[in-house]
Amino acid sequence: MKFNSFLLVLLVQFSVLQTIAQAPSPKLSVKQSKKLVFLDSETNKKPSVTFTSVFKNDGSKRGTTTWLFSGREGKDWKYIKGDAGAEEVEVLFLKVGNYSVEIAVTFTYDVVLKNGETEIEEDEVAFEQESIVTAANNLDELTQIHADSNFAKLVKKAEDYRVKPEYVNDPTPNIFLAKGYYGKYRNEIPDPIVSDPWEETINCIAEAIELDLNGIFNEKIHKMWLDKFQNDFLNNYLIYNLEEDDGYYGIYNGTDKEKKIELLELLLEGVENYSLITTQPISIKFLEAPIRAASKDVRTANTIWKNGIEELKKMTEADFNKMTDTDLKALKYGAMLSAVSLTNLRQSNTESCEILSSLKEVYAYDRGFLAFIKTRYNNCREE
Repeated sequence: MKFNSFLLVLLVQFSVLQTIAQAPSPKLSVKQSKKLVFLDSETNKKPSVTFTSVFKNDGSKRGTTTWLFSGREGKDWKYIKGDAGAEEVEVLFLKVGNYSVEIAVTFTYDVVLKNGETEIEEDEVAFEQESIVTAANNLDELTQIHADSNFAKLVKKAEDYRVKPEYVNDPTPNIFLAKGYYGKYRNEIPDPIVSDPWEETINCIAEAIELDLNGIFNEKIHKMWLDKFQNDFLNNYLIYNLEEDDGYYGIYNGTDKEKKIELLELLLEGVENYSLITTQPISIKFLEAPIRAASKDVRTANTIWKNGIEELKKMTEADFNKMTDTDLKALKYGAMLSAVSLTNLRQSNTESCEILSSLKEVYAYDRGFLAFIKTRYNNCREE
């Protein structure tokens, strides 16, 4: 009797294991037509996004689909193609905000039992993503005020928008506020509340970037302005405190210790602040690393180099296209300075060439960069 019970337990366990082994593992994801829409677009483009559920069945059979978007249907958004049970939907967004999505798909699969009979099992796979879409306004009123160079009015109006509940998570008012403060700084316009409009410009850009989940700063009008500010910053707070040497920039290495300490402090402050005003932090990392190494913080420098080299290897053309011209300039100077610093530290060109080789296509038409590799790192060109 004990033997039969033991045998029965084994058979049940085997059957359960067999059932588990036969269960498929389908995958679910979502494709979308765009990540950013403008509700007040003057080009007659609908602020709608098409979402397509991508179901990789792994041997199962697809069942029902259920979409769920954040916000209120009919108030914040509405379906204009398909419905909550369709495999593909087009959603029209009606109010400013960041919208999240949840989607679930049921599936069935056959399970062959020990006795040869087949049972149909049902399960569900789900996918969710926060802030999958941003619905924003161009705020043409602020665009016009900026075009009129009325920076005091721009600061006031942008601040009015920023405190409105519907714009709490919208980076656009902060972008215009930054433009206003930068205009005040450039034109030496006093502000009754803010004593340092330059610093406030940086703070507003940093806040806008933190809120920018889907690329408002990639819009041409904002990206061009950001590039202009970044270039001003890079030239005056970083390049100004470096020394030029045969077409690339280096860190002061003279005998005046006080001067070196002062310059390194200014450079560290510079790279830290630049990291706040770029949507692509990798662009400044290769300038930061050699500055930290020169400041005797080699451990941090090594971490930056290690992570930065791995990130560079994974970057695509689309990633580099997100950079401003100034980001690309900072990355180029940083790569060259890092290469020299690494060669001196390691007595080897291995890591230097990893950095430079990863960027050859990006700077394929930059004569200064190519000349630097050829004259100083010709081995990087060896196959």
